[in-house]
Amino acid sequence: MEDLLDDLLDLEEQFYNEGFELGTKDGAETGYTEGSVFAVEKGFEKFVEMGRLYGRALVWAQRLDSKSNNAPAQPATGEISLDPSICKDMPSLPPHSTRLVRNLHTLLELVDPATLDMSNTEEAVNDVDERLKGAATKAKLIQRAMGEREDSGAQAEPKDMTPSGDGSGSIEDISALNIRH
Repeated sequence: MEDLLDDLLDLEEQFYNEGFELGTKDGAETGYTEGSVFAVEKGFEKFVEMGRLYGRALVWAQRLDSKSNNAPAQPATGEISLDPSICKDMPSLPPHSTRLVRNLHTLLELVDPATLDMSNTEEAVNDVDERLKGAATKAKLIQRAMGEREDSGAQAEPKDMTPSGDGSGSIEDISALNIRH
């Protein structure tokens, strides 16, 4: 009789250990998958911002060149030429200083896609983060020097789409729910 009771008492411990082992195995597989998806999303966000800053820097550089040189530069053989005619239709730039040109040159160096290391190493990720931070700072300096409005880079959420709630994250808070129409 005592042996039967010992088996019943050990049953809970046995189920706990079995559940723990299965949960650990499933968690490791799911964690790897979720971590990979998260890494791709964050990498994409960083490189989209780098591309946006690169595009702005190219337009600023073209506007500076088109205002200072009346004759467009001839591309080298085999080089892709972008039509800069749209830049000539943009508002004229204020007189630029050597500091503005130097900041623009630095910005172009920071966001140049040919020099970005896209390997998945700690060093490469840190380099991209540092370059993105420096490029955002240079872009703000250039914007101010050119008299352009501040640009947050992200699309602002429309006023009527802002979620209601107190933002506390409690179960009663509905601020994280999306409204379906």
